[in-house]
Amino acid sequence: MKTITKQSGAVLMVGLIMLLVLSVVVIASSRTTIMQLKMTSNLRDKELAFQSAESALTVAEHFFEDSSESDLEDIVFDGSDGFYTFNINRALSQDSDWDNLNTLESSLASSQVSEKPLYIIEQINGIKPLGGSLQAAMPEESHYYRVTAKSKGGTGSSLAILQTVYKK
Repeated sequence: MKTITKQSGAVLMVGLIMLLVLSVVVIASSRTTIMQLKMTSNLRDKELAFQSAESALTVAEHFFEDSSESDLEDIVFDGSDGFYTFNINRALSQDSDWDNLNTLESSLASSQVSEKPLYIIEQINGIKPLGGSLQAAMPEESHYYRVTAKSKGGTGSSLAILQTVYKK
């Protein structure tokens, strides 16, 4: 004959504790995964903004390569059509700094960015060529231009502003 013993439920308690620990581990790992997904998305957005601003600089470089010296002398650097005279006090580091500027639009814009990249070209005056030595020839007169490009990423929350100086 079988004897009936009273069970204390220890296996049930151990099982519930193990289930609780496993749930905490799963929740913690899902939070880590979500954080990594956000970081990856932000990195992609930043890279899109950077590459788009790079494309605007490339468009400006092609403009200089395709323009002759006389073509550039015919341009009036008065702030119209994205051409400015260099001003050291002109702030271009934030999105709001671009609100009242006449800008040029890049033709190489990616379809993945939220806005087309913009750029301006500034003529830098007052740079004198080095020289004056009896043994070294005087260099040709050169003109310098600063190109500043701005672009946003895919979501519009990231901003990339790049600058380069071009000598023609």
